[in-house]
Amino acid sequence: MPKRSSKADCDTSFLAGEMSENQWLSVTYQPVSLFSLKRSDATSMAARSNLVPTPYAIKMALLKVLLETQGGKHQTDLDAWIKSQFTWIRDLQIYVLPPERLVVNRNGYKLRYWNQQADKDYRKQNNKEAPPINPMQDGFVFREWVYLEGNIQICCGATNRLAELEYLFSQINYFGKRGCFFQYLPEATLPTPQPQFQPTPERGFTIQPMDDLGEKTTFDKINPFSSNKAQLDKDRVIKIGFLPLQLTATSARYDLYTRS
Repeated sequence: MPKRSSKADCDTSFLAGEMSENQWLSVTYQPVSLFSLKRSDATSMAARSNLVPTPYAIKMALLKVLLETQGGKHQTDLDAWIKSQFTWIRDLQIYVLPPERLVVNRNGYKLRYWNQQADKDYRKQNNKEAPPINPMQDGFVFREWVYLEGNIQICCGATNRLAELEYLFSQINYFGKRGCFFQYLPEATLPTPQPQFQPTPERGFTIQPMDDLGEKTTFDKINPFSSNKAQLDKDRVIKIGFLPLQLTATSARYDLYTRS
């Protein structure tokens, strides 16, 4: 398995502003654990998973790596720097090619969790005083985990920051929930003047809602430490995505998809 690049060993001189012609970049990852990414329309108790990482999840992973590797060098001009960096990442167009086969495993869990309504009722009856013990209740949650058999490819562009984009992808080691690990495969990275692959609905497809960053959103809107709140359909938009997958087998506990 290829060794992940060390941050200290990587030449990051291109991050200072060196640019190339607009091109597309295709990168490949090998899944090394189960994948799960709650759909945007899911509830906290019943959460279906996306089949592959969405453009929003991929761009947030790029921003996370960017801040971790370069944010410390811009403590005096962080606002201006992240504004310019966020803009080119936000404007990337991203296509995802699933692996040859994937299996969606459905699971149910029984647990105890905080009873929000009981907490409100106690505070209302006791002059807003907090309860001595957090009220709990029994519940049942539904989750999905996806086994990806084969490599997953991501194609994004067009951008004149190809070297920087490749470096950021090389530092990503998970998409979706923490613990959903992926291994970057450097030998499979390919720059092209046009997208290496695009959705082809005429060959058969599965529809997946694909959330993405809005065209005019700003870093402050998606920054969890900012007081500005992101708005659905403005700062975070949900589009219809066509994945080249066909449902070939299903049961009460799993779905099997194969790439068409």
